[in-house]
Amino acid sequence: MGGSSDLVTVRGRVTRSDADDVTEEDGPVQASTPIARRMAWAGRSTVAGIVLRRARDGAITLVLVIVVIFVLTNVVGNPALVYAPVDASDAEIARIEAAFGLDRPFLERFGDYFAGIFRGDFGNSNWQQRPAIDAVLEALPATIQLSILGIAGAAFFGIVGGVLAGARPNSRLDRVTNFLSIGALSVPNFWLGLLLIFVFAVRLGWLPTSGRIGWNSIILPAATLAIVHGGRIFQLVRSATVEEMSKPYVRVARSKGFSDRQVLTRHVLRNTGLTTATIAGWEYVRMWGGAAFAIEFVFAWPGIGTLMINAAHRQDFFILQAAVIVAGAFVIVSNLIIDLMYRAIDRRVGAA
Repeated sequence: MGGSSDLVTVRGRVTRSDADDVTEEDGPVQASTPIARRMAWAGRSTVAGIVLRRARDGAITLVLVIVVIFVLTNVVGNPALVYAPVDASDAEIARIEAAFGLDRPFLERFGDYFAGIFRGDFGNSNWQQRPAIDAVLEALPATIQLSILGIAGAAFFGIVGGVLAGARPNSRLDRVTNFLSIGALSVPNFWLGLLLIFVFAVRLGWLPTSGRIGWNSIILPAATLAIVHGGRIFQLVRSATVEEMSKPYVRVARSKGFSDRQVLTRHVLRNTGLTTATIAGWEYVRMWGGAAFAIEFVFAWPGIGTLMINAAHRQDFFILQAAVIVAGAFVIVSNLIIDLMYRAIDRRVGAA
């Protein structure tokens, strides 16, 4: 190979910076200058950089969640009142505080609490008489199963319906699906869950009313989540599709003989991918922010939401703390996965 050696291989192509005569040999040309090597390494380390940045931000967020929970339960409230009788005197409350170390300085208690969390010690549940984290981890798989099926159904109906409606705006299909999606957004999710129970479980007897017994017991709670969250996904996907269908490249593609199906699958879906991933990811995070927890309680689904509500009724702060921290950690991990999905859909996102 003649000329200068300042060459970089980018995705199988040879790029020349100062060379006058370049002959492309068989196989890739290796980067030989420090700048070229740094460019090649940057392309390989983008995903690792995203993971490291999101892990750093997630760790900071989780620490803030832990601080807020500790302040709310130890400064705003008094955990000793949970163990004290209703008519307990000040002396009895003081003895309980001394027994549990609640009379120690705030920073000392927070240090022990923070260190215990990283050891997996969230305290013992006064309701279930076992480690609080064990109760939360026992309920976690049920919530994961429900949220995944719920977002899968919401994404399917929202994306398919939104693309079909957006491809033919103001058509009969568009008007009907738009009306149904607005209705899904307007009703409270717990009311919709009760309505589905009344129709499909009580009147028709097709499905169980509650619990997690057979495979069909998840259909109604997952359908409730899918309908409510699918309505919002539908609205945004439809708007993005309508916008893309009005752009010049669609007219050019049609003038070249592409059918509407080819235009949708080859161009429109690709360009609306980030919007679709954003709203679907946001809806999944909203489920973990409380939407799925309310549905769990309506259907007596033994997940984290039902556990938290029952723990609140019994004033079990240890289970509440553990559940909130685990749910927060799961939201952080979900956001990381969503960011990696962005990178897979559009590699330019990693450079931002």
